[in-house]
Amino acid sequence: MAALLSVVLVGLFAWWFQTPWWMLGIYALVAALIAVTVPLMYRLLGYKDYDEALWLHERNVREHTALLERLQSARASLAELDISEGVKQADVLTDILDDYRSVVETRFVGKAFAPVTYLNAARSVQEHVVQNLTDMVAVGHSLSGISRQQGQTDLYQEQQQRLTGLLAENDKLFTALTETAVEVANIRSTSQFERLDTLARLVSLAQTANQTGK
Repeated sequence: MAALLSVVLVGLFAWWFQTPWWMLGIYALVAALIAVTVPLMYRLLGYKDYDEALWLHERNVREHTALLERLQSARASLAELDISEGVKQADVLTDILDDYRSVVETRFVGKAFAPVTYLNAARSVQEHVVQNLTDMVAVGHSLSGISRQQGQTDLYQEQQQRLTGLLAENDKLFTALTETAVEVANIRSTSQFERLDTLARLVSLAQTANQTGK
């Protein structure tokens, strides 16, 4: 925008004053230097860090709120279906989401380094856990329907195994989320962040979760 405005002003200056080329060249050079100082001052005066911190905070709040709404809806349905293990996992994820938000706000907001890799991977895994809980609701309704029919033993066991598998997968994802959050909270430098073993595992789980969700 600064460069575009400079070009427009140079054109207006040349048209209005009918200046000689050498004077117009000087004016254009000064305008170019002023345009270059805009992004430099944006960084040097801290506006860039402030805007990035504000963006990170708003993103974290927005995603946190949206995920909590989905989670609370799934928990209510699981409670109605009397799937107690699913309700417990919903409560565990609620605590994990609160811890994650605290880690992000205290560790990264306002800092020059924001680990997008961790932020994206963690959110992908959290969303996958919520999706698993939502799938449990569907399985619970299916089990209720099957239980009212006779001769559906195999189908009932199949759905029970599906429910058990979802619970087991969530437990694995909980471990990765918790361990990575602890390590990220304790790192002292950005170089340490890239070497976190748990981060690599979390990213791998997030990739698997994204592929599963497609």
